[in-house]
Amino acid sequence: LNLHIMIAHKATIFYLLSSVLFLLSSASEDEEKLLVDLFDGYNSLVRPVPNATSPPIEVHFSLAMVLLINVDEKNQIMHTNVWPTMKWFDYQMRWDPRSYGGIKTIRVPPEKVWLPDIVLFN
Repeated sequence: LNLHIMIAHKATIFYLLSSVLFLLSSASEDEEKLLVDLFDGYNSLVRPVPNATSPPIEVHFSLAMVLLINVDEKNQIMHTNVWPTMKWFDYQMRWDPRSYGGIKTIRVPPEKVWLPDIVLFN
């Protein structure tokens, strides 16, 4: 009886692992297809607007303080670590999630997309 239970447990585990691997592989294929389709002809050096007469891109910039390192009250100097966030609309980065396995968001390396020229001065 114990042998049959062990075999049933192993079969169940094998089935679950196979199902998970199948789902991961299909998600990976959908994401790969999406990335290929999005970046086909995309140029990260060109401002993402439909034409040259389009209005400027509105970039929303925020800064979150992550760590307060040091405060020098006498000299009024504060050293911190901050996390900057920039958001803007790139019309070329749109897709129908139904065509890509329900994928609604992706993460790509910054060098793959257009980035605004923003310099933070103290």
